[in-house]
Amino acid sequence: MKARAPVILFALLASLLVPIFIGSAYATSGCVSGCQVAVSSNVSAGDGTIWIEIDNNTSTANTGFYCGSHTCRVPLPQASLTFANNTAVTIRVLNSSFTGASTGGHYVWKDWANYYGTTACPGNQCIWTTNQMLVIPPPPSSNGIIYNYTGTAGFTAVFDKQFQYTLSFNDGSGSPLSPAPTSVSLFAQNSGTTTTITQYSGFLSNDLYTVTGATWEGWTVGTTTTGTLDLTSGPATKTVSLQAYPATVHVVDNNNNPISGANVTVTLVNQTSRSIITDSKGDAKIGEIPQGSYQLSVVYQNQQIGPLQENAVTSPTATVQVNVGSTAASTTTSAIVLLTIFGLAFFLILLAIKVRKPPPPPTI
Repeated sequence: MKARAPVILFALLASLLVPIFIGSAYATSGCVSGCQVAVSSNVSAGDGTIWIEIDNNTSTANTGFYCGSHTCRVPLPQASLTFANNTAVTIRVLNSSFTGASTGGHYVWKDWANYYGTTACPGNQCIWTTNQMLVIPPPPSSNGIIYNYTGTAGFTAVFDKQFQYTLSFNDGSGSPLSPAPTSVSLFAQNSGTTTTITQYSGFLSNDLYTVTGATWEGWTVGTTTTGTLDLTSGPATKTVSLQAYPATVHVVDNNNNPISGANVTVTLVNQTSRSIITDSKGDAKIGEIPQGSYQLSVVYQNQQIGPLQENAVTSPTATVQVNVGSTAASTTTSAIVLLTIFGLAFFLILLAIKVRKPPPPPTI
């Protein structure tokens, strides 16, 4: 029991010091008679005014009767709010979302932070809370304010500035792609983060995005060209060309005549298969092929051709010849027809000559 006593004592001491450390970790200095707090926002004055409410706009002994002698609903920025030492302080943002008056940006509440825009914390801000209510010091401490928060240690009400985007998609040939991909990956160049979206019209944080890929028909496909979506200063619309390529299988006989009714089966790179019957022109419209590569087989009159490897990128139409019809028989038939025509023509010529032959002179 004696051996455990120092451990228990240390644990009790730590529980008392942790709230103090949390409150002081990002403060500028301690305060005695009055504690200074600077409060601002990342919203430009031209885009809108952010309002805050201090101590729930009520005056109590717990808050040092601050609202009894001060206006507790004020706009930002506030360079210096002075609170009595060791009193409870809460600051609540009254705006949650709005449209910027000058830029048209869509602002959405994000977090309370200090050292905003510095390298003191990851992400260039030390986040205190994502709640619109800022409590100083933060829970679980039950103490009051005993430090100054001014300068870069002052608190910033951070809003996510967004702009509207619209995406549409083409296949590798430049035609509209249907169906649309189930998801698209965007890399934000300024923040260095990757975002996956499933809706192609909406709002995104103001940044310069690169379309890095998409999930289409169960397969991950890239883009045919570098696609960027610029939302740094306003809304943007972008058409992205994905690595999906239209493909057609054309089935012919030995005489290159189209064959209808042939069963064409294709297997895509994602191992899905589809079967299509050729039309009167001998064509089986496969549709879009992810990444372009596919395998095909043709079945017609109990004979199978394939499997064959094809690529819609280099050959949008794959021609397959089945062993039906005889080239020799066709040639013989054509020769007979020609001979018949020539024979008939020769007969008609002879007949015409005979008809036009003048009669013999009369006998004297």
